[in-house]
Amino acid sequence: MADDLEKKLAAGMKAMDEGDFKKAYSNFKKLCADNPDNADCWYYKAECGNMASGMFGAKVSNEEIMEAYNKAIELDPQCDYYESYGLFCISISKYDEAEKAFCEAAEADESRAANLYSEFAVEYFNNVMASYGEIMEDPKARAPFAKKALEYMLKALEIEPEEAKNLL
Repeated sequence: MADDLEKKLAAGMKAMDEGDFKKAYSNFKKLCADNPDNADCWYYKAECGNMASGMFGAKVSNEEIMEAYNKAIELDPQCDYYESYGLFCISISKYDEAEKAFCEAAEADESRAANLYSEFAVEYFNNVMASYGEIMEDPKARAPFAKKALEYMLKALEIEPEEAKNLL
């Protein structure tokens, strides 16, 4: 049975690689229905939905994608799942949820914590700047977002704010 599941997951990933997200998504959706306790099925459903959601005419809601990521995380709380979920949340401007996911990822794999904190800082700040455009040219409007990004960069470097001030 495990071999059969692996083959079906591989077929779904192949369809994704070929850009056939509709086929891949329906494949992963069926795999989730048939294997509700398999984290990989849910994760790939979420990943495929995420990729497909950016395509014209995709009928995958953000809520469906979030549910699939959360189900994968519930079944297997691993760093990669949290990280992917966090990146998805940033892409749909759910910044608090993204921050939480990146912190969970760092907790799940402490050896990657610095990379995860800096990734959150950069992706978060870039998304905010792109989303709010000209508003962010004003330092006062940008301040709360820049502060949060900077806090995570300092956390990644294991530098306290006071030390950073002295260094600058």
